[in-house]
Amino acid sequence: MPGLTRNFILLISVLAIPFSLISQPALQFRRLTDNAPKVIDSNGEELKLPFAGGLNACQFGSIDLNADGIKDLVVFDRQGYRILPFINEGIASHVSYTYHPEYAADFPAIEHWMQLVDYNNDGKVDIFTYTTGGIKVYRNDSQSGLVFTQVSKPYLVSLQGTTLTNIFVTYVDFPAIVDVDNDGDKDILTFWGLGSFIEWHKNLSMETYGNADSLVFEKVSDCWGRFAEGAENNTIKLDTCPEYSLNPEMVSRLKGNGPKHTGSTLLVSDFNSDGLYDLVLGDVDYPALVLLTNGGTPQEAAMVNYTTSFPQQSYPVNIASFPACSMVDVNNDGKQDLIASPFEPSLIRTDGANSCWLYTGTTASYNFQQKDFLQHDMIDLGLGAYPLFFDYNGDGLQDIIVGNYGYLDSSWLDPVYGLTCKYVSSLALFQNTGTTAVPSFKLITRDYLNLSTLQMQSLIPAAGDVDGDGVADLLCGNSKGKLVYLHNKATTGQPADFELGDPAYMQIDVGDFSAPQIIDLDDDGLNDLVIGNRKGKLFYYHNTSQAGISSYSLVSDSLGGIDVTNTELSYYGYSVPYFYRNSSGKLLLFVGSEYGEVWVYSNIENNLNEKFTFEGLLQGIRDGWRSSVAIANIDNDTLVEMPSGNYSGGLGYYKGYSASVNHIDEPQPLVHDRLIIVPNPASQVAMMYVDGMEDMTGITCNLYNAEGRLQNITTIINKSTLQLDIHGLSSGLYLAEIFLMKGQTLCRMTGKLVVR
Repeated sequence: MPGLTRNFILLISVLAIPFSLISQPALQFRRLTDNAPKVIDSNGEELKLPFAGGLNACQFGSIDLNADGIKDLVVFDRQGYRILPFINEGIASHVSYTYHPEYAADFPAIEHWMQLVDYNNDGKVDIFTYTTGGIKVYRNDSQSGLVFTQVSKPYLVSLQGTTLTNIFVTYVDFPAIVDVDNDGDKDILTFWGLGSFIEWHKNLSMETYGNADSLVFEKVSDCWGRFAEGAENNTIKLDTCPEYSLNPEMVSRLKGNGPKHTGSTLLVSDFNSDGLYDLVLGDVDYPALVLLTNGGTPQEAAMVNYTTSFPQQSYPVNIASFPACSMVDVNNDGKQDLIASPFEPSLIRTDGANSCWLYTGTTASYNFQQKDFLQHDMIDLGLGAYPLFFDYNGDGLQDIIVGNYGYLDSSWLDPVYGLTCKYVSSLALFQNTGTTAVPSFKLITRDYLNLSTLQMQSLIPAAGDVDGDGVADLLCGNSKGKLVYLHNKATTGQPADFELGDPAYMQIDVGDFSAPQIIDLDDDGLNDLVIGNRKGKLFYYHNTSQAGISSYSLVSDSLGGIDVTNTELSYYGYSVPYFYRNSSGKLLLFVGSEYGEVWVYSNIENNLNEKFTFEGLLQGIRDGWRSSVAIANIDNDTLVEMPSGNYSGGLGYYKGYSASVNHIDEPQPLVHDRLIIVPNPASQVAMMYVDGMEDMTGITCNLYNAEGRLQNITTIINKSTLQLDIHGLSSGLYLAEIFLMKGQTLCRMTGKLVVR
């Protein structure tokens, strides 16, 4: 489209997005961190990071997030593409971090892997990450706040022979970005497309420009280190390099007649302090790391021996599959510590609750510390987290029961299917030990009701009376698509006393990954069943019980016309429904989904045979894949609370956005008023005001980018104007929305802001 500017193209793409996808006016929540409820573990210790959301397959890097001169910690969890920022409290020789999710909005979208490396030697780490076809780079242009600018268009290229082409890195490879030849600029080491041998792409910035500002590469070696890794395993062969013209096996592989590279991770450092870069290698399907020792020269690396046990000086890494290593000073002692975590793209090949192995010390002498770095301070229940509010002990306080996909039980290398892992699901019980005004939670058990004995996966709990005796029972969905029924033998007002009734209740089967909710949907006084499934739809079973005999009949396998599958990315939706009735009696439906969005619907009552109204995606809430929420007012104020589960095994914790939207009521549009934004376009600061309104006090403002992502901006009210600090935002079109009260009515206005 010649002649169109970048912003005009972006404007077209934004206007093509359904409005509801980039705005969610009525359903606002804010994340609670410092003021979230306290959580005590089963040992009586308070968790410092309870609602950080768990960790599964992570990479770690250090960066100064808040411009205080102290390097903070950023974690990228591959399973969910999650950025988790932690502020370093800066205590010498001590590990102490606080979770600050607000900084995540300042990072670009990351997929598969991320490394924080200062390539231009300006003292600020830049971002190297995966993109289709190779590597993309964001330069750190931060001043008072985090700002990243993409400098690879669209990926890094290298002169390879006589052709300038992309530095090819697959999504199952974790390259090394390091100054290989000690000339002052960062080079790249990565396995070539067919594996076995490592390519060295030398950065020529110093040679060409006399500084490290540029990313100008040339492939200078097809066989850095002079070794080969096995094509289908992690075996190592030293003193070998490809000779394409003389090697029939290699020629066959190049023609596509042999096994292809399955994935490896690289960590390069001088581990024996001899002035040469050694290599730590991780491999798909294997739990250990291989250390290769360099016996060559800085210009000509040659691996001369190796060990399959690393670190040798301590308890060696033995992760379920595919370890990758990061080097970060996490305890403020001036030494680079080692953290190993899975680089596993598969969702069923990690030990979710013990997936961050920390070693402190030096490269020459590492000391094993723990398998659950940061995780031990979080709610982390392995793989998956599905919360449910339920007063299990009848004390009038809402407790939390959380199901999961499972904890790792065992793993083995299958000759046909590769690494195979078995998981066992259970329910965790967090008792509310606080008061009616100030909740707090204590972990009572990770295996409530001993449901691990069922050897199931993906237990998703729901509570309600299903047998008509007046007390709440439990139903649990599972990966097989059926329902586990647990009968409550207690009487009304007494602590729950569950017994296993039927592991395949009523022979109900919704396919795979059933996710039930018990609710009287048609208001006939009997609880019905609404059940999500892997296909992203909702099944509706009507309660047809008579004369004390429980019975449910299928009414619809597509209730409300709902399908939360993101068809651009997957064939599945993994729907998890949660109906909530607000203070006005209006019934709303929240549906968790595979890629972490929470879909919201209204127009439910007296409309069960028609399509529900899609209100949009719940903004600002995307804690990770396979989302699940529960909503209740558990502290007797005017605001509801919402824990949000995700596949990394943890919970986020949210509260109704503000007093003006505390009941999740529908705000009314202001038709006769105008929202004015000046200047527009703007680059640093934009001023916003409502025509004719002299006092902006009490107004709240949200700003969303083209993808519907809530931006982390500073707003200042100066009586009749609202000032937006947009310094650091990428150029493009943004949607601004404000909430204000007119009398007793909550109102909403929107406007468009172009940032240049």
